[in-house]
Amino acid sequence: MENAENNHRSSVTINITKLIMKYFGLAGVFLVISSASIYFVHRVVSEGKFTIDPRFFSIQVISVLLILLILYFLSDGLRLYAVIRAMGFQIPFLYIMKLVFINIFVSNVTPFATGGGVVQMYFITKHGIPIGEAGAATLIRTLLASLILFTLTPVIILLEPNLFSTFSNNYVLYIIIGFSLAYLLVFWLIIMKNKKLKILILNTFLLLRKLNFLKTKRMRKIYLKFSKELDVFSKSFINYFTLSPFWAILSVIFTTMFLLLLFSFSVVLLKAIGYNIPVLTILSFQVVVTFFMYFTPTPGASGVAEGGYGLLFSQLVNNHDITMLTLSWRFLTVYVGVIIGILITYKEILKPKKTKQN
Repeated sequence: MENAENNHRSSVTINITKLIMKYFGLAGVFLVISSASIYFVHRVVSEGKFTIDPRFFSIQVISVLLILLILYFLSDGLRLYAVIRAMGFQIPFLYIMKLVFINIFVSNVTPFATGGGVVQMYFITKHGIPIGEAGAATLIRTLLASLILFTLTPVIILLEPNLFSTFSNNYVLYIIIGFSLAYLLVFWLIIMKNKKLKILILNTFLLLRKLNFLKTKRMRKIYLKFSKELDVFSKSFINYFTLSPFWAILSVIFTTMFLLLLFSFSVVLLKAIGYNIPVLTILSFQVVVTFFMYFTPTPGASGVAEGGYGLLFSQLVNNHDITMLTLSWRFLTVYVGVIIGILITYKEILKPKKTKQN
C-alpha cells in the first residue's frame, strides 16, 4: 500500500515536472506577445513618441516603488495564507511566499491564467492538505479578488461616463454589467443553492444526452465528478466562513490591500513624472483594465493588458510618456514576479530532480 502511494506521488511529480517544462516554453510566447504589445503602444498609441523621464530613476521614486513592490508581494502571500488558516489548515508563511512567485510565473504564461492554481494545489497538498480543500483555497483566493473587481467595474463606468465613454455606447456597458451579474449569480448559486445548481446541471446533461452530444455512461461519470467537486468546494467555503471568522475577515482585508497596492503603482509612477491626476481617477482606470484582463485568453493577458492600459491612460497623459509608463507598470506588477517565479520554480522542481539523478 505504501509503495503504491509512493509510486502515485512519484508519477504526479513527474507529470508536474513535464507540465512546468511546457510552461517554460509558454514563457517565450508571453515574452513575444508582451514585446509586440509594447511596440503597438509605442507606434499606435504614443504615435512613435518616446521619452525616458529621469524622474523615474530618482532615489526617492525607486525607494517608494521598492517598498510598494515588497508590500504587494507580501499582501499576495497573506491573502492565501489567511484563506488556508480560515479553512482550518496551516502552512508556513515562507512556503506560501514561494507559492506566490510560482503562481505569478505560471499564471502569466498560461491562457486565462489557469495554470497557477493547479501548480499551487500541487504544492499545497505536499503539506498534507487534501486536494479538494487545496483547490478550494486557491479558488477562494481568486474569487475574493474577482468579486471586488466585478462589483466595482460596472459602478465605476456608470459613475464616470466621460472617462469611459467607449463603454457607454453600443451596449458594451450592458454586456459588462451582464457579465458581472452572471458571475455574482453563479458564485451565489454554488455557495447558497448547491442542490438547485446540481439539478440545473443535471437537466443540462440530460438535454445533451437527448441531442446525442453525450453518452449515458460518460454523462453519469462527468456529473458524479462535478457533483463531488461542487460538494467539496461548497463545504470548504462554508468552513472558510465558519471555522475561523477572524482569518476569513483578514483574508478579505488582505485581498483588498493586495488590489489597492497593485493599482497604486500607476499612482506613484504618474506622480513621479509630474502629473497631478486625482488618485480615484487613476484607481478607476486600473480597476477597468484589470477587469478586462480576466477575459483575455493570451498568457498573462498580454496584449490586452498593455494595449488597454496604454489606450485608457492616453486620455490622461502626453503621448511621449505612455510607452514608458506602460512598460514600467507591467515590469513592476508582472515581469519582476515572473523572473523571481522562474528562479523559484527551477529550484523547487527541476533542480532537485537533477540532483537525484546524479
